[in-house]
Amino acid sequence: MTARLERIAVIGGGPIGLEAALLAQRAGFNVQLYERGRIAENVLSWGHVKLFSPFSMNASPWGREALAGAESKHELPVDDELLSGREFVERYLLPLSRLSELTGRIHESVEVLAVGRSRTWKGELIGRPERGNDPFQLLLRDANGERTAQADWLFDCSGTYPNHNWVGAGGVPCVGETSALVKKDYRLPDILGKDRGRFAGNKTLVVGSGYSAATAVVALAELAKAEPQTQIVWITRSNRTPSNSSIENDPLAERKRLREEVNRLVSSNNGPVQWRPSRLIRQIETDSAVPKSRFTIWTERFDRSTEASNPAVHSEQLCVERIIANVGYRPDRQLYEELQVHECYASQGPMKLAAALLGETSSDCLSQSSHVAETLRNPEPGLFIIGSKSYGRDSRFLIRIGLEQISDVFSLIGVPAATVGQHR
Repeated sequence: MTARLERIAVIGGGPIGLEAALLAQRAGFNVQLYERGRIAENVLSWGHVKLFSPFSMNASPWGREALAGAESKHELPVDDELLSGREFVERYLLPLSRLSELTGRIHESVEVLAVGRSRTWKGELIGRPERGNDPFQLLLRDANGERTAQADWLFDCSGTYPNHNWVGAGGVPCVGETSALVKKDYRLPDILGKDRGRFAGNKTLVVGSGYSAATAVVALAELAKAEPQTQIVWITRSNRTPSNSSIENDPLAERKRLREEVNRLVSSNNGPVQWRPSRLIRQIETDSAVPKSRFTIWTERFDRSTEASNPAVHSEQLCVERIIANVGYRPDRQLYEELQVHECYASQGPMKLAAALLGETSSDCLSQSSHVAETLRNPEPGLFIIGSKSYGRDSRFLIRIGLEQISDVFSLIGVPAATVGQHR
């Protein structure tokens, strides 16, 4: 395309979608943002959790500038402040969304059901730039029913958080999982706050080996101090937890604290945490006759270095009252299934960026920087998948990376660097 097209549709009202919409407006585009819930709804759902990274890494220069120049002055957090998700929303994201510059451009409780081209099918003009001459068409749904909207550029910033992975071995649901577990079981509960009653005095199974699972384990152990009958069983597929993945001279104090605390808990012989490493979950059964919805779980010992284990020898049966399945999240790709997107067969992220991420040698997400802007291009002209969704199933995404991606995208569509600002 030789001329700038003026309409940008942003899907998702989280940190990256809001920042992208603000910069689009400042660059002179007609931008419309669609959020199926409230602004920053996904962040609010884990709002009790404290971010590892300081505020300086999670706010853009153009966002700060806009708030500093707003008529209603807003006091920003200090650069090194560690905010909870809720504080991040209340002290930064909501003020951004209320800027006069974005008045009439943010549409809450509007779900984007599907995206295609107005007159061009998926299998037509394969890989050809002429597809970009036909505007995107979005099918929208709100309280008044369905309608359509068009755009010349499309930014998918919808994230991955609502779309959980499965507990079962091999990444598919285990026997009984789809009927035994519900959406809230895959999220990050507020164990010491509003969800305390669900876990106090109960035996809880935590599944997952990442920092989310470690956060749940530490919170449950804290709850057990006040409610001694509270018990925790922690199952990980690997024999490693975040506590075993030490990062030398870790600059993120909260991440370091979490690793050290969960390491202490799993090393204790008489504490409330029973760690079960190298386990696969084969079946979950719910006893509906039991008032506390007791679960029975069948597990199998797992060791990739040996031949397949004999389930009859290595199986274990557990009974618990609650399950927290912090097993990660994946992108919802149905949204753009009628567009030409080249995806990685392993991570399900856009292929160019996925290939660049495969070249990363460090397991520490802080060692990353945004890859070259060209990695954000898709075969579909004008479509950019940015934010956590661009990483697919790769959990190393940082808000800082998403902000850099926004700058990269605008450089690709011809916005001068002086307009974008530098975020490197």
